[in-house]
Amino acid sequence: MRLDEACSPAFARHETFQPRYGWLKKAVDAAEQEGDMFNRDDAVVKLGVGKNMVRSIRHWGHAFKLLEHEEVSGSRRPLSRPSAIGRDMFGDEGVDPYCELPGTLWLLQWWLLAPPSISPVWWLALNEFPGIEFTEEELQQFVLDRVGDWASPHASSVKKDVSVLLRMYSSGEAVRATFEERIDCPFRDLGLIQPSTANPGGYRFLLGPKATLPSLVFVACILDFTMRTDNNARTINLSRASTEIGSPGRAFKLSDKAVLELLEDAVGRTDHVRLTSAAGMPQLTIQGSARVALRGVLNDHYLTYGRGLRAGEFVTGQGSAA
Repeated sequence: MRLDEACSPAFARHETFQPRYGWLKKAVDAAEQEGDMFNRDDAVVKLGVGKNMVRSIRHWGHAFKLLEHEEVSGSRRPLSRPSAIGRDMFGDEGVDPYCELPGTLWLLQWWLLAPPSISPVWWLALNEFPGIEFTEEELQQFVLDRVGDWASPHASSVKKDVSVLLRMYSSGEAVRATFEERIDCPFRDLGLIQPSTANPGGYRFLLGPKATLPSLVFVACILDFTMRTDNNARTINLSRASTEIGSPGRAFKLSDKAVLELLEDAVGRTDHVRLTSAAGMPQLTIQGSARVALRGVLNDHYLTYGRGLRAGEFVTGQGSAA
């Protein structure tokens, strides 16, 4: 998958804030309000945050595909409305509106990167950047080199995106953030990036198994990836699931061994997929359509916690740029 297939050229729309605890629920609730809370003069009071944070909450709602645009006749400014997955996850009867259950953050991480994404810096860092140990400046330069075919974004915008990305996933002395920011971003729990122990001031991607990633959630992400790249496919081999650019295994920084262990665990928890072999290569075989299997796998996961999905499809919407 290429960058221009996966992402639109969107930069620095987050007002320099990483997503915080409770913000995504706020985004969906605000978008449910009649007239779109984000466009109202009293949004600051209603949401209990500053003006820049209102815009940031709206951006992250769109970036995670929890919100989508609704065109309004006679208005140049579209409304933000909850997407199907926004309502299913964060609505009043949503399956996990406060991100309390294992796996929900990983689903959100996948939805952030899944095409069409409005987070190209995140997509490049997690899918294409070749380094393991790196500095903030090296990641900035890599992104600037890769987006050169687009109408060039300002280097300052890319710098802001890289800074927010590092604060979003990493913590410690290498991250120039306030104490509040260091403890207030849930995505640090994913264990994707940490400060480098070998190079002070640098960073390191954490490759290998992820303790907080449930096997059924990982399989759901594979099924979503399959639907986006080859909707008619009924199998996906281990190599593609773990190393192909844009795949969940690559985006989640998993090793081949970690991917195989997740698949082996998942097939014992659901009837919607099987682990088979072709020419000695393990592959995931989908029982029925990927769309039906995706919803079934997620339902099996959340039923473990007494939170089965509501009737209907639970698949990633197309989303829209903020």
